[in-house]
Amino acid sequence: MNEKKGFALNEFYSRIYKRYDLINRLFTFGLDRKWRKFTAIKCIDEKPGKILDLCCGTGDLTISISEQRKGNEHITGYDFSEKMLEVAQLKVNKDNLKNITFNCGDAAAMPFSDNIFDVITIGFGFRNLTFNNPNSSKHIGEMYRVLKPGGKLYILESGVPQNRIVRFFFKIYLYLFLIPLGAIISGNGKAYWYLAHSSAKFYKVDEIRVFLKESGFSTSLIKRFFFGASNLIVAQKE
Repeated sequence: MNEKKGFALNEFYSRIYKRYDLINRLFTFGLDRKWRKFTAIKCIDEKPGKILDLCCGTGDLTISISEQRKGNEHITGYDFSEKMLEVAQLKVNKDNLKNITFNCGDAAAMPFSDNIFDVITIGFGFRNLTFNNPNSSKHIGEMYRVLKPGGKLYILESGVPQNRIVRFFFKIYLYLFLIPLGAIISGNGKAYWYLAHSSAKFYKVDEIRVFLKESGFSTSLIKRFFFGASNLIVAQKE
């Protein structure tokens, strides 16, 4: 993973992984669980056989998909952080989930065959792969490569509210609440400065849809959450 804002994302996730879930709950007032569940339901509605949960982190979305399964769906969780995957594996072992496997590696060079997955999900990791990232096109290209023709990419990602008043308070919340809280709980203020800054400056939904289209995807917005502070975008491989 490339360096951003003066530090490596791999290094920062290896430092905050123990408190990552807790801060997610506090930051979203617990709503992230509902957003992941909504995404998981939409994913399973496609009746996929093989699912890739890209940038799966500590496995919350991976497990949520497994909980919604209706058949023999197999879910592969993929992330570059070994520490985050260790947490994810502990959760899977605790729940005795047999249809999940985890792989560690680079999103720009995934060790999967072409056209192998029916569905790809990515929960709050798309920003890391695309925001000011020189490997952005490689990351999107890899998603396209491993997805079957007609397969769908479900992107659950933070966004910037469209309403000016809501957007103003949203940014205050990011910089005056998220950064100090994240620094206190995790001991890494620099990491949460990146998370707040990238959330506040991240691409608008229409901009995301444009560069996905340029990579061969057709896109549609399924759901806006909390005034657009989070969005679910679905992209289909043409």
